[in-house]
Amino acid sequence: MTYALIPAALLAALFIWLFLRRRPHALFVLAYEKTGTPAPFSRLKNQWITAAEFEKTLKRLLARGFTAISPEALAAGKKMPQKPVLLAFMGGYRSFITEIFPLLQKYKVCAAVFLAPDLAGQYNAWQDPHLEPWQNLLTEKELKTLQKSGLVSFGALALGGRDLTAVSAEEAVYLAQESLFRLKDQLGLAPAGFAFWPAKHFDEKKAAEILGGNNNLPVITPVCGINPAERKTGFLKTLAPSQHPFSVRYALWKRR
Repeated sequence: MTYALIPAALLAALFIWLFLRRRPHALFVLAYEKTGTPAPFSRLKNQWITAAEFEKTLKRLLARGFTAISPEALAAGKKMPQKPVLLAFMGGYRSFITEIFPLLQKYKVCAAVFLAPDLAGQYNAWQDPHLEPWQNLLTEKELKTLQKSGLVSFGALALGGRDLTAVSAEEAVYLAQESLFRLKDQLGLAPAGFAFWPAKHFDEKKAAEILGGNNNLPVITPVCGINPAERKTGFLKTLAPSQHPFSVRYALWKRR
């Protein structure tokens, strides 16, 4: 009877070891979307996070020795800090400058905003308004304010915030390449990265073909996971605190 319990005990010990094992040398990309309080009837509440919740995350990161990095630092191949984390905000929502930016200034932490340059100062037209009301997007003046702070980098979404996995290959190339061009030429913002967001059917090989010569930039993907710390550019997996808060906290704890 005692011998029969040995395999179970070994399996339990292995599970505990895997659960408690520290995860060294990891690059975390925390991806956020909307900030504030969603409408009561919103069907997209898992895309939201309050400023108070984000501040708690910032405090937790700083207390555990994490250092926020920029996409530019990744692209330049700079030596990574011991615990690097990239804070990425998708959509270019206007609430970023009112809710998040003051916290970045308070804690002297950098972040990256990914936006569709053709929609600056408008609203998130890519979203179905039946799911929740449209949200205002950052204006050109607000983008310049963020740029001058030195705390915010900018990356591109596809034109119109379109899902590149839901259009033809030819159209996807145009929507991506033109977006990167307009970010710099129209808004005067140097592209520090690109994000496939949303992307219901993301495929890394197809994504590389879409980006062409721009795939040397850090590319944010909807693929859930943690990146090796030596990853400089290329496709980056993400963690979404608004959708999976407990799993994100556990992943960060593993990097203690």
